[in-house]
Amino acid sequence: MNVSTLARQLKITSSELLEKLPSLGFAIGARAIKIDDKLVPKIMAAWKKSEKKEAFKKELSQVEERGKEDKDAPIKKEAKEIKIGETIVVKDMAELMKFPVARLMGELMKNGIMVSLNERVDFDTATIIAEDLGFKVIKIDEDIKEEISKKEKLEALLKKRDTKDIKAPVVVVMGHVDHGKTKLLDAIRQTNVVDQEAGGITQHIGAYQVVTHNRPITFLDTPGHEAFKAMRSRGGQIADIAILVVAADDGLQPQTLESISVIQKEKLPFLVAINKIDKEGADIDKVKQQLAEINLMSEDWGGTVITQAISAKQKTGISELLDMILLIADMAELKADDQGPAVGTIIESHVDKSAGPVATVLVQAGTLKMGDMFFVGHVSGKIKTLEDWKGMSIATAKPATPVRILGLKELPAIGEILEVLTDKKDFKDRLKTSAGKNKSWRPTNTSTNSDENGEENISVLNLIVKSDVLGSAEAIEEALSKIKVPETKVKVIKKGLGQVTEDDVLSAEATQTIIVGFHIKENKNVQALANEKNVTILYFDIIYKLLEDIEQRLKNIKSKKTIHKFLGRLEVLAIFKKNKDGMIIGGKVVEGKISKNAKIKVLKNNEVETIGQLASLQSARENVSEVAQGNEAGLEYKGDPIIEIGDTLEFFEEIYE
Repeated sequence: MNVSTLARQLKITSSELLEKLPSLGFAIGARAIKIDDKLVPKIMAAWKKSEKKEAFKKELSQVEERGKEDKDAPIKKEAKEIKIGETIVVKDMAELMKFPVARLMGELMKNGIMVSLNERVDFDTATIIAEDLGFKVIKIDEDIKEEISKKEKLEALLKKRDTKDIKAPVVVVMGHVDHGKTKLLDAIRQTNVVDQEAGGITQHIGAYQVVTHNRPITFLDTPGHEAFKAMRSRGGQIADIAILVVAADDGLQPQTLESISVIQKEKLPFLVAINKIDKEGADIDKVKQQLAEINLMSEDWGGTVITQAISAKQKTGISELLDMILLIADMAELKADDQGPAVGTIIESHVDKSAGPVATVLVQAGTLKMGDMFFVGHVSGKIKTLEDWKGMSIATAKPATPVRILGLKELPAIGEILEVLTDKKDFKDRLKTSAGKNKSWRPTNTSTNSDENGEENISVLNLIVKSDVLGSAEAIEEALSKIKVPETKVKVIKKGLGQVTEDDVLSAEATQTIIVGFHIKENKNVQALANEKNVTILYFDIIYKLLEDIEQRLKNIKSKKTIHKFLGRLEVLAIFKKNKDGMIIGGKVVEGKISKNAKIKVLKNNEVETIGQLASLQSARENVSEVAQGNEAGLEYKGDPIIEIGDTLEFFEEIYE
């Protein structure tokens, strides 16, 4: 097997693999390209064992030891860092390293890699060369780079079109949580979406279309809570006009200001809907004053910002608001090309139990039809079903129309661009080039090594996040990263869509992780397994309650310090019985004393291999509560059955302060 193939399976670089193999007992050279297939299973087993041991040591390093001398802390080595993606152009790499291009190319040639300065090398190759030259290579997330380019890609595709046809305006509704955005849409559509949302708070993007004065208007409803900043920004990127909803009794709030920032960044025409004018304490002039203080002067105060007083609950001011939207649309002269193959943006995606991957796309050019072949990034498909926002099947979708599509082979990323290809040959050629490069979203490991960032002394709360739709999963992860509790951090080690599974529980048990479910149903069988494995599963329907809970847990782990109070040591003299989850052993207490119900560290060559529990204790064939130094003892040990004659068992009491 190739070294690079094995490295990919172990999710590391080739250089990391070759560097560590000798320490695992495998005499393989630092420049090896292939590994004997017979050794591969042994290497993988040794690697997993090593990873488990390192994770255990890291966890143990955060515990305060009392009653014995502490060991010296390890000294960290510093190295120059460069950050690269999956591939990098040779001359760009030379610039990052501040090396002459000729010298870098010479180093590549020494390793048998013949490339020009404008050619690309892969991450593994770049890492080997850079580390030979004294650099530490960090892999950057290619998805971040792609996200930045999506808007540019869409603009480039739309520039090719003849935008002579007037199109319906796409309106994004933004504002602070609970200021009435969804209630406003409810009033416009004469439906009752609010009652379907947990706590009356919108949890993911909705796309709806209405008709006024025989003209369609498409609305995007974006969540107001701070956690959904990414989704609001996404809504801003695909809209033509924005409505900023501000409650007359509450005024401008943090998410109001953040929404204004998105609107201004995207240079969107907008109007302000001052809502809840029917409530006690409503003050329209106060809202206008607050807007004026941030240089957004209302038209009736001599400025340019259109404001409209409304009551979504009483349905007053709604028709005037719609008239204002059409006026702004006419002034903006919104146009699109409704001929030819469609181009659009994915605004939501999820996995349906019966239908598989499902996505909502906002068509922005051309006409989307049944049977169209398309690509969404690297995800291919063929339109099997088109549904409008009411769930009704339709044959075609023109620009500014939001539609639900079936026929995807994978789950696409939100914000990705959908392109229809009419030429079968082009479609097949693109399929070939996309093979192995799928960038669709899927449950991934998103953890980072805190040691690399100099954060080895902080307490980490590991989470597995499962949600109903992709937009929520992304927003939750972003919001969790912003929770600030000193000396603590949240680490999402895995995220996914759908219900919590038994695999999730087993993963949580192995990594001491809490599982968080958002907008998903509880599975009794999985819960029973979680109870058996002592794994915590939390279910939430409202985002801020999830964040409040996690923040409190961070505060709790910060306030508690784990302490191992040393009790005594025993030298193992005999092994009487061994089973899958424990052992019965005999030995002599060589220091201190050992007590029933104490915890046990298993030491081999003075290194802690694992921790277990003392279940029962005997001396002179009688059950006792403790055995003092100099006496022999028999004990039942619960834990990983790896104890051997000659090992040392260290007994301790675990306390928290």
